[in-house]
Amino acid sequence: MIGIIGAMESEVNGLKASVENAEIRKIASVEFCSGTLNGKEVVIAEAGVGKVNAAVTAQIMILEYGAEAVINAGVAGGLNATLKVGDIVVADKVAEHDMDTTPFGDPPGFITGLERVYMECDEGITQILKKTAEELGVHTIVGTIVSGDQFICRKEQREKLIGEFNADAAEMEGAAIGHVCAMNGVRFGVIRAMSDCANDDSIVDFPTFELKAASRSVEIIKRAVSKMDH
Repeated sequence: MIGIIGAMESEVNGLKASVENAEIRKIASVEFCSGTLNGKEVVIAEAGVGKVNAAVTAQIMILEYGAEAVINAGVAGGLNATLKVGDIVVADKVAEHDMDTTPFGDPPGFITGLERVYMECDEGITQILKKTAEELGVHTIVGTIVSGDQFICRKEQREKLIGEFNADAAEMEGAAIGHVCAMNGVRFGVIRAMSDCANDDSIVDFPTFELKAASRSVEIIKRAVSKMDH
């Protein structure tokens, strides 16, 4: 079983519509759609925006559905200077940029318990997502995606994430899903299409380009799932 999590309707509806023999369950206010997508057993959910929503959804997928891998898909703000709206970042690792225990001598993003800053994505999933995006002719990079309960749209926010994490993209869920998967020993991957460039124009760019970016992410996931094994 492959779990697929998006934060918003636009990030998952195109996937749900393609599921065969769909069964719908609502758990903890989240709707889970399970069935078959391109020959693979999947469960898909719109988690809602933010780290807590994403974490709850991932844990339910693992406990209730036995998800053996979890993919987080959707949109993000680009931080890497080579990225434009519509480009793709596939994470090789993720971090929670708003975790801050630096007064105790920890590095930014350090997660007590896991004793690390970065959660490493599954290499196999990362390569499948990357190759699938490239097959569609989309400019794609593999790099660090950071998550926090903040919409990144100011110069100082952007510079901090680049400076502290060498981050390529910023969003609000992926690292929380990575955190849960790391705790449970479950493989995970994160793929994001750029809806904006995490700068002063983001307030305008995000609503303008979000649907287009999300649809690109959906198309990549549809194709990539068929290449994955358990």
